[in-house]
Amino acid sequence: MEKGEHSVIVVGSGVAALSLLSSLPPHIHATVLTKGKVSDSNSILAQGGIATSYLPDDTMLSHIADTLEAGAGHNDLNMVQTVIREGKEIMLELVEAQFPFDRDHDGRLMLGREGAHRANRIFHAGGDASGRMLVEYLLQRIPRHVQIREFVTVIDLLVENGRCNGVVLRSKEGQIETLHADHVVLATGGCGSLYRHHSNHQIATGDGLMLAYRAGAHLTDLEFMQFHPTLLVKDDRSYGLVSEAVRGEGGVLIDEHGRRIMEGRHELKDLAPRDVVARVIHEEMQQGHAVYIDIQACGEFRSRFPSITRLCEEAGIELEKGRIPVAPGMHFLMGGIQVNEWGESGIHGLFAIGEAGCNGLHGANRLASNSLLEALVTGRRAAMRIRASETGRLESQADEVEANVVRGARATEAFTGEAGVTGEVGMAKEIETVIAEGNMYSISIQVPQTTLAELQCKMTAAVAIERNQDQLQNMKQWHAEMPTQTLKVQKITREQLELANLWQLAQLVTESALLREESRGAHYRSDCPNRDYHNWGSRQIVHSLTGTKIVRNERIVPSWNVFS
Repeated sequence: MEKGEHSVIVVGSGVAALSLLSSLPPHIHATVLTKGKVSDSNSILAQGGIATSYLPDDTMLSHIADTLEAGAGHNDLNMVQTVIREGKEIMLELVEAQFPFDRDHDGRLMLGREGAHRANRIFHAGGDASGRMLVEYLLQRIPRHVQIREFVTVIDLLVENGRCNGVVLRSKEGQIETLHADHVVLATGGCGSLYRHHSNHQIATGDGLMLAYRAGAHLTDLEFMQFHPTLLVKDDRSYGLVSEAVRGEGGVLIDEHGRRIMEGRHELKDLAPRDVVARVIHEEMQQGHAVYIDIQACGEFRSRFPSITRLCEEAGIELEKGRIPVAPGMHFLMGGIQVNEWGESGIHGLFAIGEAGCNGLHGANRLASNSLLEALVTGRRAAMRIRASETGRLESQADEVEANVVRGARATEAFTGEAGVTGEVGMAKEIETVIAEGNMYSISIQVPQTTLAELQCKMTAAVAIERNQDQLQNMKQWHAEMPTQTLKVQKITREQLELANLWQLAQLVTESALLREESRGAHYRSDCPNRDYHNWGSRQIVHSLTGTKIVRNERIVPSWNVFS
């Protein structure tokens, strides 16, 4: 395909991607590339809802404060304010457009409450099917000129003279192709498949993160993996998420004897921030207790939570007994591809939106139901940026993103005594690209000689809810000693490519967790159980092909209580 035929390539098809596509003007051509069906994404699994202040006794300021408190002193205040302000505008547009949010018999919006929210501000649709209904709504609003290619695997990004201008892909038929565009947007979600139990769609294998990393972009905050407290787990099999909304409707966490396990653990009890609840459940299970959600106080459970009801039926759980077995599982990556407020990475022309991008909104721990809000806002903002650059009114801010990292690297020397931390993790480039005759790309991929199941078990044991130096060092050593096989892309399977991506990402996550010698938000070190504001306040761990650096980010708010 000739360069310029497609102005925008969007990799992924969740809410962030669909928000962007529905915001692009007709003169900008767009192509969507997705590994599965266009309806396959983490977004369709979102049970909770979308958070925004709406009722008279709630304010945007309160929503901002809750987001900052949950984020454990690691949020970008400007990004928090931007997303919550613009997110509310989008939500009001959806209400005006008659999007089918849940309403009571009198037609009033039914707003729920979830963990770490101090007000009822969660909009739901279809009970616990908010994500699916939002995806279906946005799919209907994709412009007709948008080309959608399903069952396509993106292998590499094309970068020339510091600008991303396309992708290398393998088509549904198995052909290797290059596709050029003026802009590439990664909306690929997270990396739940790193762990045994997770709430993500099976396509969430960290592809976008590793595409960006190998192209030269920066990854940051990878140590902050959110484990949702309540996955439905029975006989060591995970069936899916049990939404926080269940606890918002009166569900409580109990052990096998009926003891309420959150009593005395946090002022918000069962609605404490996710990292707090997940650690309590993990501790209870380590002591040999089973953990359940007691749903006896939840009225009309089957009609209120139809998706969870189906999961329970699949697992053979009798809801009449009033309890659902739960355990924590990986849910959301707060970190990702480092981007600015418009979704631009440090590479000109390359954007990352939704969960794939790290803009500082979530800090060290995401507030419940802020993810779909972020997806709506970041998709629209990236579209605004692309539209403005197409008309020549606005230049890319990729240099600004790069400059922020450079400024932070100067602060690193004072912190660590050296210009960052470099080594085999940061330098590894597991996919090598060479240009052969006819300008075709010959790509070799280093595939680890392990299985996905083994990688998941290792990560779950060493780099999950509770971490310590010895386990992390052992995990790092396991990675270093792993033999690999070099395969040409023409011969590699999709499963091998995904394993290669996850394995490389696991190395970076492990390195981040080892370097951050404190506990903050979703990152808990049993050997460093407290927050260390002196050494770690406003500091991020940033990975790139040139190494790993600990940098200061002056946009991070070290203390959440900025409004008191």
